[in-house]
Amino acid sequence: MVPDLIKDFGLDSVINAGGGIHGHPDGAEGGAKAFRSAVEAVLAGKELSEAAAEEETLKKALVLWGGL
Repeated sequence: MVPDLIKDFGLDSVINAGGGIHGHPDGAEGGAKAFRSAVEAVLAGKELSEAAAEEETLKKALVLWGGL
């Protein structure tokens, strides 16, 4: 949802991602890394699937919640 939320609400917004972060298979630390990777990918103009090829925690999140 990160790409859509940033597109809809812009860069000056808050994304409520606590459940996704804490529900990550690698725990809260893995979830935080995955979330940060998703934000960085969007800001760099990358597709999340492209970023997931480089970041395992993001890949796990996309497999779990869809998008990969």
